[in-house]
Amino acid sequence: MSAYSIPQTFGERGTGQYDAPLPFRYASHDGLCALDLAHTSGVLSDSIAPVDLKVAARLLISVCVGQAPSQGGLLTGLGQNKALALRLMPYRPTVTCGPDGSGPPWRSCRDIVDLMPANNKKQVFGPRGDTRTTVPLPWRYTTTRHRCGVIVDGDEPGRTTDTGDWYKIWVATNAVEFMCTQLGRNGTAVSLGEFTRLLGTQHHGIWGLEADN
Repeated sequence: MSAYSIPQTFGERGTGQYDAPLPFRYASHDGLCALDLAHTSGVLSDSIAPVDLKVAARLLISVCVGQAPSQGGLLTGLGQNKALALRLMPYRPTVTCGPDGSGPPWRSCRDIVDLMPANNKKQVFGPRGDTRTTVPLPWRYTTTRHRCGVIVDGDEPGRTTDTGDWYKIWVATNAVEFMCTQLGRNGTAVSLGEFTRLLGTQHHGIWGLEADN
């Protein structure tokens, strides 16, 4: 986490121009520990210096993880208007990374994580033309310079139907970024969706953070 001392704005994605969109996630490189920054109900944005956020994260970790038994935790009242909350939670990633040097540029993939949907509204991921489908598969998202892309598809391309929400897809994308892309590797997340039928293998173009040449 940054030790930058100048306040930055954090706001609900899609509602304006901010330094960083909410929710915003920090994660360990093994993907097992995550910190989510979000706003409180009824408030779309607030400002906080990254160094203050770092101090809050250390406090949360020391209280909730540094003692036995380890547990999750929530720290509220952060930000200039006390409208931000930091949540600590365990995570069990289903991520496989490719070999060293196989990944796309990390900074270009960060743009995808910041801009893709992250709400918890239930969606039906399925074939195009199916009346039940709200998100046709495969779903693709690339950066403006086409240097990094995310593809969401199913275990049977063209036939898979599963339900889920964008938040869980976004969480999995974050896991790929922290576990693989930041280390110069491509990445794949599997067993997504309510029935674990949304999966990915970058090598086969199913789902993952991939270089888009």
